[in-house]
Amino acid sequence: MGEKTLRNLYEAFVGEAKAHFRLLAYAERAEEEGLPQIAALFRAVAEAERVHTVRNLQLL
Repeated sequence: MGEKTLRNLYEAFVGEAKAHFRLLAYAERAEEEGLPQIAALFRAVAEAERVHTVRNLQLL
């Protein structure tokens, strides 16, 4: 695998990981504000980002 490809995979990994944790924080805030359905939506999207993070890590 080329250096540029590895760099792109790493950047994708970092971006997906950040998105995962950011979405979990949004879910927590939604819960605090009494919005459980919105919190569930954020958690679902966070799970998708977690899967992307794991896949990118496996490719590295």
